[in-house]
Amino acid sequence: MLWDLVYYLCGIFGFILLYEYFQRNIAKQKAQLDFLKSLDNFTLNSLSICNKKPYEKIKQELSSYFYFQRLRIIFGIDLSASNEWQGQKTFNGQSLHKIQTNKILNPYQKAISQLGPIFEEIFASKIEYSSFGFGDEDTKDYSFFPIVGSGEGFNNHQLILDAYLEQTKTVTLSGPTEYTPIIKKLISYGIHCRQDFTMLIILTDELKVSHENKTLVETIRLLTNLPNICLLVIGVGDGPWGKLSYEEHRLREAVFEKINQKKVPKPLVESKIIYDNFHFVNHNSFVVKPDKMDTENYFARAVLRKLPTQLKQAYHHDEHRPRP
Repeated sequence: MLWDLVYYLCGIFGFILLYEYFQRNIAKQKAQLDFLKSLDNFTLNSLSICNKKPYEKIKQELSSYFYFQRLRIIFGIDLSASNEWQGQKTFNGQSLHKIQTNKILNPYQKAISQLGPIFEEIFASKIEYSSFGFGDEDTKDYSFFPIVGSGEGFNNHQLILDAYLEQTKTVTLSGPTEYTPIIKKLISYGIHCRQDFTMLIILTDELKVSHENKTLVETIRLLTNLPNICLLVIGVGDGPWGKLSYEEHRLREAVFEKINQKKVPKPLVESKIIYDNFHFVNHNSFVVKPDKMDTENYFARAVLRKLPTQLKQAYHHDEHRPRP
């Protein structure tokens, strides 16, 4: 009889513990969902772009601390099938890669045409562009291909737009979307081209970035050890893009948590300085302002917001920087 009572009490106690555990778990998930919903309701006016630092000040800092021989900009173009329906709200129900004959640019063309002048104004003759596609029928989620010839570079973004125009005539959209292969290409440039600064700009209609993706976390961890590269992910189309800021924050947490672990294997490249050299931008946030100049300045500040700090760090700590 006594043992029956003990078993009964243990059962009740176990039930209470399980109930409390599941209640806490449900509350945590609900709080996370509420947070994500609140992100979807953010407006441009609620965002603090580049800590409100004047755009002229940003340009001045970039010019002062840029010691590399050239700026290599790689455009990574998402050619997955979801582009077919991700323009329902933001591109009149058309494919995001649709080429129009009436001089109306699709979101990818618009983003490239806005990004080019930003960099060309600051870095002028030091720029080299190249462009790669991923997510099409041939590369899917495991590779990428050069949109411009064999991947050679040009010094004018208009040539990238022309090459993109030709490529979209023959490419077959497919998927799934995966960023890791082309990010590894960026890292390869960082390791083997120390005198150049390489920026990978991924233009995509889907947020395929997750702090739970261990392979991606390891790849970004290696990225943060290199002073001469940076990653920018720009979302185009309907989204939803409310998770952009959330995933960037969680991915950064996962990367730096990994770095602080004592038993983690050493990366291929190690640095005494960890560079915060990746961030995400929602392009749609910068196409709604009525003043064109105001829109361009906000977008430029969002694109460049992390670059001054990274270049300052690199200027003082990069072992490969040419010394007087």
